[in-house]
Amino acid sequence: MRRIQVAVGMIGLLLAGCGKVANQPDLPPPSVQVKAVMLEQVRPSAEFVGRTQAFEDVHIQAQVSGQLVQRHFTEGDKVAKGDLLFSLDPEPFQAEVNQANAVLAQAEAARDVAVINWERGKRLHPEGVISDTDMDELTSRKLQAEAQVVQATAALDAAALQLNYAQVRAPIDGRISNAFVSTGDLITPQTQLATLVQSDPFWVTFQASEREMASARTLIRENPEESLRLSDLEVGMRMPDGEMFEQTGFIDFVDNRVDAATGTVNMRAKFQNPDGWVLPGMYVTLVIQPQQTAPRLLVPQASVQEDQQGRYVMVLNDDNTVQKRMVTLGQRYGIQWAVLEGLEEGEQIVVEGLQKIRPGAVVKPVVQEVQPFSQGAQR
Repeated sequence: MRRIQVAVGMIGLLLAGCGKVANQPDLPPPSVQVKAVMLEQVRPSAEFVGRTQAFEDVHIQAQVSGQLVQRHFTEGDKVAKGDLLFSLDPEPFQAEVNQANAVLAQAEAARDVAVINWERGKRLHPEGVISDTDMDELTSRKLQAEAQVVQATAALDAAALQLNYAQVRAPIDGRISNAFVSTGDLITPQTQLATLVQSDPFWVTFQASEREMASARTLIRENPEESLRLSDLEVGMRMPDGEMFEQTGFIDFVDNRVDAATGTVNMRAKFQNPDGWVLPGMYVTLVIQPQQTAPRLLVPQASVQEDQQGRYVMVLNDDNTVQKRMVTLGQRYGIQWAVLEGLEEGEQIVVEGLQKIRPGAVVKPVVQEVQPFSQGAQR
């Protein structure tokens, strides 16, 4: 009998507990922050790693052999075109000039005698004093003497040129390196004396890989109404310390084929370098973008999720229910992502509180305050 009473009591307690649960009010819908998808003006861009290259890079070498007697520049300084850089011993070359002058003088004297004899023969030949054969001989001697003068003059010019080559001058304006030789060294035409670079303007060479080509294709895809040309692209340069170079460049060369070994296309951008701070051989990042802005649908990166089907966002319907929406994304702009497909302007998406919701759930939306967009953090 007691067991029956205990069982009845327990059933009563269970029924009473169930009554409390049944009468408990429903939990309020979770509160989430939402944001309306809006069109914003942005500048699509693509980034490429490149290396700076001098506009002119000259290896200074002598054109004659000789002993180096003097260096005329301070290593590392700027030099102007025509400045004297090195002097070789001029004495052997001066001796060649003197000898060529003497040979020329002899040739000119022989020519003068030949001309005098020819003119005399020209007066006597009509009178029959000299024969035709003698006249032909005088004419031949005159022509040979004149040819010897031309030959001696050419030899003198060559000797003078060799003497001039004994002074090595700067072929361009630029900054000179350290000297690779010392005074007293025997110099030959194969000896490298120094290097001279002109870095204003300068080039940045880079390669567009398959991945980077896909980025360029994305830019064109995001600009179907625009016809992008090289002249329309603005090229910025991020220095190794992360700061942007103050000058803006432009693309001045695109190779005419893809390198089969690397799958890349060689390209080149040109920049002015008035202060000369950019040196050849630096690794930099080029930021290439059109000059005009374009409208884009942007969503915060924090609102984008990903599963096996791809990337998606949570869209809020008119009755405050949550819908999973697959999206196709384009380029990133700072902390936001461009949406190519899947969303329309004005639709509300969940930006905070994603961990509290699931598709089909009813939520309490709180509109997120609009924050100004900045591309400064673009990666």
